[in-house]
Order: sequence, then C-alpha cells, then structure tokens
Amino acid sequence: MKRIRKMAVLSLLLMSILITTACKKDKNPSPDGSSNGNNNTTVPTGTLMLHLHTYIEEQEVDLYGIEYTTVEGRIISLNLAQLYIYDIQLMKLDGSLYSVPGRKILKVFEGESYLVGDVPVGNYKSIRFKVGLDATTNALSPANSPDSIILNKPAMWFGSTAQPEGYVFTNIQGTIDTSATMDQTPVPFGYKIGTNANVVQVNMPDQNYSVLTGQTEYCHIIIDYSKLFTGIQLNQTGNLTVSTPADNSSGIASQIKGNIASMFRYE
Repeated sequence: MKRIRKMAVLSLLLMSILITTACKKDKNPSPDGSSNGNNNTTVPTGTLMLHLHTYIEEQEVDLYGIEYTTVEGRIISLNLAQLYIYDIQLMKLDGSLYSVPGRKILKVFEGESYLVGDVPVGNYKSIRFKVGLDATTNALSPANSPDSIILNKPAMWFGSTAQPEGYVFTNIQGTIDTSATMDQTPVPFGYKIGTNANVVQVNMPDQNYSVLTGQTEYCHIIIDYSKLFTGIQLNQTGNLTVSTPADNSSGIASQIKGNIASMFRYE
C-alpha cells in the first residue's frame, strides 16, 4: 500500500514539472514569431537591398564625362562619384529602430544594387544611415580590417596609402560652369571629404515599406550630386577643391559636408 502511495506522489510531481515547463515555453515566443529571450526561436527575415541611383537634378547620369545642364542653366559633369555608407538603421512604424549589424557599403558609379542584409520581417517607415566610416575602421589599414575589399581602394585614400590619414568618405570629381552667366566652359572641381569630424548623418523622410519572409525588398534612393554646390560661391577658385585632411578643416569643407545629406531622396 505504501509503495502505491509513493508511486502516486511521484507521478503527480512529474506531471507538475512537465506542466510548469510547458507553460514557460509558451510564454517566450511573441505573437509575430519573434523571440523574447528564447534562443531556440528563429526570427523570420527577408532580404533588404539598397538601389542607389546617380543623378544631376532630375537627370540620371549615364556615363562619366557627360555634361548635364541644370534647370537654371549650369553645366555639370561627373568624372568620379564614390562614397561610403555605414550604420544603417530601419525605422519601424512605432518609431523604434533596427540597426543592421556591421554592414558597410562603398557606393560606386558603376554599381546600383547593394545588399543591406537579412532583416526582421515587418512594416517600416524610414531608413537612416551615415556617410563615412566609423572611427575604428577609419584608423585601420585595409589588410587589418574585415572590410578590406571596400577599403583597399586608392581613390578613397588621401595619399599613396590608406594610413595614417584615414579614408576619404566622399570623393566627387568633375567639371562645372562657375560663371554667373552660366555660359562659360566648365572647369574642374574635386572634393575629398573625410576625417572623423566629417561623418554625415542621413535621415530619410517617411515612406512605408514592408519586408516579407524569404523575399527581397528594394529601397530606391537617388543621389543628386547637384545639391553638393548649394550655397557655394563657385566663382572663387579656392571653393572648388578639398583634397587633404588639412583642407577638411576649412570653411568650404564644412559647407560641402552640410550639403551631403540633402543629396539623398527617394526615387
């Protein structure tokens, strides 16, 4: 009889443990399938891409060296247009942010599609990012960085090597008509913007988009290089060149930096 009672007590104890464990497991997953602390729960993701277009005002740039005329009549051409993007964040509908881990992009004229990565599915209303590189990456030689593929680019160096001066965050070269009458032969300009002080935050306006499980979503953004010259007195020769780290402390570099964020708009 005693043995039967012991067996009954043990059975009840085992059932209690199983029920408690099952209840704990049920509390971890959230209704949308995301994890609230259970490492065994997989968050559904989709792939996000950036599609970055090179423009002069409303005209898409087809090739380097082609002259484009702005609405006001000024001729501009591009011979080089490259920049780094990092610290990509996606803004959810409630205003909270998802930070894409580790992604850095070198936007070159020849390429338009760039992988952001696999991100949680859901509805988003905006995207933000920085133009430049973080201070740690900016102090590393290409050989010592996991981002060596995009850093080993001499066009994005101030000198013959990447260090010790750090990287060029934005390298934009071309020609522009600097005359007030806008009827003269375009002359060369060149802006190498860099140094840790000249990282630019870009906050895109609201434009809702959704990332779906297992699917690819493209975020189409125009980079309008004509915006680079807003407020700059082009008839002053000294305002047409920023080429060294020392130049990056100048007033013209500060003006250029202030114009970079305005170059980005949705397609």
